[in-house]
Parts: sequence; structure tokens; C-alpha cells
Amino acid sequence: MTRYNANMRIYTIVVLLILSAFMLPVIACGGGTQPSPDIDATVEARVQAELATEANIEARVKDELAKAMSTATVTPMPTVTTSTPKQHLQQHRTP
Repeated sequence: MTRYNANMRIYTIVVLLILSAFMLPVIACGGGTQPSPDIDATVEARVQAELATEANIEARVKDELAKAMSTATVTPMPTVTTSTPKQHLQQHRTP
């Protein structure tokens, strides 16, 4: 009869260990629910940040463009004379 009690104790211990192993993750991960974030406010904040970044980039481009325009010098284009092939040959013919 002692053999039966020993087997029963081992069985009981194994069952309790297995139940404990399954209950531990359930208890650890089964906390309360978190409130959902305000999606509209999050989207609005991202849009505002993107608009601020875009405005900053536009201001930099305008500054750089103004600097480039103030330092640029205008060079006149050479005049182009049109001539026919016959006139061209007459001008460059060697005697």
C-alpha cells in the first residue's frame, strides 16, 4: 500500500507542476486592458510635424535661391548669324 501512496504523490506533484506551468503565463499576460490611444490626436500631431518640416525645407530653398540669384551674373549670349551652305563655302574657300 505504500507503493500506491508513493505513486499517487508523484502523480499529484507532476500534475500540480504542469498546472502551475500553464497558469503562470496566463496570470502574467492576463493583466488589465490598456486604454486605446487617441488616433485622431496622433494623426493630427504627425500632420503638424510634417507641415512644420515642409515649411522649414521651403524656407531653406527660398534662402538658397535668393543667395544664388543675388550672386549670379548675367552673361550675354553670342549672336548667331545664319548663312546658307553656299555662303559658308564661299567664306571658307581657300584660293
